[in-house]
Amino acid sequence: MFNSLTRFLNLPPAYYKAIKVGSPIFPVLFEFENGLRIAVNKILSELYGEDWWETSLKHKIKGIYDYVEGQKLKKDKMKWIGDSKRTVLFPLHSVTLGQLEDIVKIYKSELIPELFPTIDFFSGHLEIIKRVRNMYSHMYPCIDKEDIKYAKSEIKTLCRQIKSKT
Repeated sequence: MFNSLTRFLNLPPAYYKAIKVGSPIFPVLFEFENGLRIAVNKILSELYGEDWWETSLKHKIKGIYDYVEGQKLKKDKMKWIGDSKRTVLFPLHSVTLGQLEDIVKIYKSELIPELFPTIDFFSGHLEIIKRVRNMYSHMYPCIDKEDIKYAKSEIKTLCRQIKSKT
């Protein structure tokens, strides 16, 4: 049992074991997702200008653009949540990992092979990362150390590509 956790609810023991098993993956996911956002933003800003979100994405992927606009409206109602004095936030900070994947796919002619060798390389590795991320984020009690090992391996593979290209 994972005893160092302050329990707010009484969940079955399997859920607390999932917290212990999954906790090491969270910082790795944080670094990967934000590194991918920064790399995509950098490349698309160089190609389309700093306002690429407005001049290009808004027209190519209206659904994602509208989603982020909705997130901005929610944030504006709670200004104390999400503000950062440490870093500049840009629209890609508000997209989900699945939406970020869609952006890479839509902009594949700009990002492949600039960032990843092929779109299948990117999507194949990301699929495992997304599955484990969702298992952890939604606290499926079935997550185990092997899941974490596989996700970390896939993250390292994609991070090597990002690091070598940026």
